[in-house]
Amino acid sequence: MKLFINIIIGIILIVLGTALWLNKAYLFSLNQDATEQTTETKVDIHHEDKAAPKTESVEEKISDEPEVAKENTNAAADGLSRYYANLHGEMDGKGPKIRNNIVYLPDPEGDLAQILEERRLITRPLRRSWTGSTDNHPFRLGETLYQKLSEYTKNNDLELIWWLNRDFLVKGPFRINQNIITTSYQIGKAIEGHFENGLTVYFCYQQRAIVLIENDIPYLAKECLRLPKR
Repeated sequence: MKLFINIIIGIILIVLGTALWLNKAYLFSLNQDATEQTTETKVDIHHEDKAAPKTESVEEKISDEPEVAKENTNAAADGLSRYYANLHGEMDGKGPKIRNNIVYLPDPEGDLAQILEERRLITRPLRRSWTGSTDNHPFRLGETLYQKLSEYTKNNDLELIWWLNRDFLVKGPFRINQNIITTSYQIGKAIEGHFENGLTVYFCYQQRAIVLIENDIPYLAKECLRLPKR
């Protein structure tokens, strides 16, 4: 009888052990599946986070850059057109022609001697020796020599008469730390090689004007000082 009871207890222990082992294996399988699923999910999310911004950035760059460049180019061209239209009329509505940093303007019109004489009659003259104060005159990329020199002469209560059919875009920034008379002369010397007959710069002190001209006229030699001053 005792032996029979021991056998029954042994069978029960074996069954319990087998059930425990099977349950442990099942739980391990579930845990492994969950781990793989979590890992896969993390990898997918990580991939999406990195890929999405990159694609969007490239698309924006492709679509935006040409539009911005075109807008900047048109703005610069429109600005020059308005500037020269104010000085020379509408220029057939097409604006100035620009090639190799040279701005081609209409030939100057009118009687320069008469223009200067009329100005002399209504303007308080300066001394022959007047030079103005030394100042910093920067010329920046994209500006024109006529534009900036005209601005600086006005700051000195002078009129710039650019009696030329060309202006020049600044290719590289530079500055001239001189008075307005010397600055005007240096600009004239820098561009005289672009004109077949050279270029002369005059300081018309009685008319409060600086004249840059290719083809000289007798009035300038008589009434104004040819630069550089002797």
